[in-house]
Amino acid sequence: MPAITTTSKKPKVDARVAASAAAAYFKELYPNVTAFSLEEVELSEDGTHWMITLSFDIPANPRLGSVLAQFQPPKAKFKVFKVDAKTGRVVAMKIRKLE
Repeated sequence: MPAITTTSKKPKVDARVAASAAAAYFKELYPNVTAFSLEEVELSEDGTHWMITLSFDIPANPRLGSVLAQFQPPKAKFKVFKVDAKTGRVVAMKIRKLE
């Protein structure tokens, strides 16, 4: 019997594993950031990479003085992680700017 081959774009690593890999990578690079959120998960069109977007808050500018800084909302920053869909390894990180 001949071997069955498929040309499926299905990744070996699912979205949860890719998001966990991105979160672990983020924690290594930013150990002082204690809270961040998962914002977006997207599989590339060719099925080879997951694009994982995480957000985190930057505290208000302390140079404004302690009273004014209390009333400034934190600014959110976003990072996009490119995760290999076969291995689950993070291969890139970029800044994500909102439009």
